[in-house]
Amino acid sequence: MYRPQDEAVLSTRIRTTGKMQALILEEPGCLTVQYLPIPLPGPGEILLRVRAATTCGTDLKAFLRGHPQIPMPGVLGHEYSGEVALVGPGSAFKEGEEIMGVHSAPCQKCRWCLRGQENLCHSIMATKVLGAYAEYLLIPARIARLNVFHKPNWLPHERAVLLEPLACVAQGIETLHPDSQDEVLIIGPGAIGLMFVAALRQLGVTQITLAGRNKERLAIGEQLGARAVYLEDLTGEYDKVVECTGKLEVWERSVDFARRGGSVMLFGGCPSGTRASFDTGRLHYDQITLLSPFHFGTKAVRTARSWLLDPEFDISALITSERELGEGARVFEDLREGRGIKFLFRP
Repeated sequence: MYRPQDEAVLSTRIRTTGKMQALILEEPGCLTVQYLPIPLPGPGEILLRVRAATTCGTDLKAFLRGHPQIPMPGVLGHEYSGEVALVGPGSAFKEGEEIMGVHSAPCQKCRWCLRGQENLCHSIMATKVLGAYAEYLLIPARIARLNVFHKPNWLPHERAVLLEPLACVAQGIETLHPDSQDEVLIIGPGAIGLMFVAALRQLGVTQITLAGRNKERLAIGEQLGARAVYLEDLTGEYDKVVECTGKLEVWERSVDFARRGGSVMLFGGCPSGTRASFDTGRLHYDQITLLSPFHFGTKAVRTARSWLLDPEFDISALITSERELGEGARVFEDLREGRGIKFLFRP
């Protein structure tokens, strides 16, 4: 929790040292801790003192094979919560305030934004937050204006930090249009799959099956209210199918589990250039709808925030443990091997 004296400490450190510790992805498979210059905020920007940053599947992809939206060498991390260290001219925030936010924001002017498709904004990835695995994080003005919020004092940083991945889930649910009577299958018990379980339960959906191969993650899914089943043992048909693995063979198999008139949401991203094949007879004659949501808009961010502000919405089990920045390589090796779900850094 922020204390008044902290502001003076933060400002003094920025003025006197000008350096911050950060976890750098040099190239796929290579992480180092370095001291970098602390960035200074420009007009409308925020310099955040990071109090919590969590790992995600996109960061794991970048660690394993690189990612087109994550330059190397560069600081990893885009899920964050903390307190305002400095603000640029015109900012709506004040130094010392605790905040939570996501890593992007739409322009609200392009064709897609004006058509209600903010998640497809032509420049949504042009201005983004990268570098949460560091002591300080610079938040661009557009994001600070649209998708950064004051964090209530009662809300722990380790809960507030989950706003961004939950916004992705909220966008998916907004696309899927689940009904409380639906039988829903979620394939893949990683962080996103488990968040889908929690979010669907929040919306009153009770018939949820979670399929996968990781025993520990499936057990957490059961705690959140799903029926867990090993993927190899999966049978039956469902009104809604949510694919969360990003594996080609699972994409292709997902359609087999959709009931006539059902929907399949291909949420997990396969590598670009991958080609998938589906049974055209099933898609056409059984009227199967394929969905593939991307990113999120401002509505989804606010939906996710409302979930986090509900004390009954508990996803604390998704945080496996806290780690130091110096343990970054070990963290991503654990994730590569399927150990843990999300790890928390407190830079």
